[in-house]
Amino acid sequence: MYLIQPEMNEAALLPLIQAGEGRTLSRAEFLSLMNTYNCFLKDQIQLHLSYSQGGDGEVVVEGFLNISWGVRRPIRLKIQDDKQMLPLSPVVTPDPTSPVSPLGNKRGMTRWGEYVDLHHIDEMAETPQETVVTTPLPGPAVYETSTLRPLRPKNSELEAESNLFRCMSDASLVKRRRGRGKSMEQREKERQHRFSINGHFYNYKTSIFTPSFGTSTKVRISSRMTTDQVIEQLLHKFKIENDPQEFALYCLHQSGEKRKLSNRDQPLWERILQGPSDDIMKIFLMDMDEEEVSNDVAQYLNLELPILEHVLLQLRDEENREIQRVIGKYHHQHRLLSHMLSIKMSPHIETSV
Repeated sequence: MYLIQPEMNEAALLPLIQAGEGRTLSRAEFLSLMNTYNCFLKDQIQLHLSYSQGGDGEVVVEGFLNISWGVRRPIRLKIQDDKQMLPLSPVVTPDPTSPVSPLGNKRGMTRWGEYVDLHHIDEMAETPQETVVTTPLPGPAVYETSTLRPLRPKNSELEAESNLFRCMSDASLVKRRRGRGKSMEQREKERQHRFSINGHFYNYKTSIFTPSFGTSTKVRISSRMTTDQVIEQLLHKFKIENDPQEFALYCLHQSGEKRKLSNRDQPLWERILQGPSDDIMKIFLMDMDEEEVSNDVAQYLNLELPILEHVLLQLRDEENREIQRVIGKYHHQHRLLSHMLSIKMSPHIETSV
């Protein structure tokens, strides 16, 4: 049997373990669930769950949770990552013959702050980086902009095209810049610092889209995290700027039952108690107003249409019989009360001898 490797002595576990809101497990039940979970994923060691016991005696489980996309409203990706810019430092005059950036020996993605405006960024793409000045002019160096680039001869065709760029919007310039001067591999390498949803990184065409229904992703959480915290973790992973309150987590069972997790529920415990198989139960990220499906209704969802029509006909007949029974009952009560009232309301006749 493939056993888990606990981070604590099993004998130190509490006799009863709190498994979510209002549920407890014995030590044997907890260890059995953990062994079953990890044995099911024996070929995916990185997805195994681990547990530890805190100073307060609480058992905390950690691992990856598989969440499927089921949202209907569009997802909005952030235009920039939440990374702080480098602090401002005094400008050091570089060697005019060196292609190194003024910010130091750094290569990679260009920061907006290094250039005056988008026009200079476009000119940068058109100038080969290997171009050097072999015969520098005597005297102090002359620069054409505050980017500290040496003065170069003007090209009439380039100047006409640059005037066209000045008339374009910032968004158009960025889109034009993204498709020039770099190969697909270079652009992909620059975007590796952020995750994608089905291959969608931020750009002006896919910044707002809806993920395909049923596609899944994984997020690392602990058993202490509530539903709201898990949603925030997932949105932060993909740099989604939608409000977390727009979404909720739903448990979709094999039977068709769809249950919404409350804010106090702990999704990782839900996953452990149901087992690791997505065929039994999946956790979906859906819109907050998605309708739930009870277990009583779910048992009819997988039936054929003729069977459902027959069941519906039987329910109608049963409903009509119940309606007639209630109507008959109240008619009988009405007649009985009317008879009693008529007796009490009739005049009392006294007779004398």
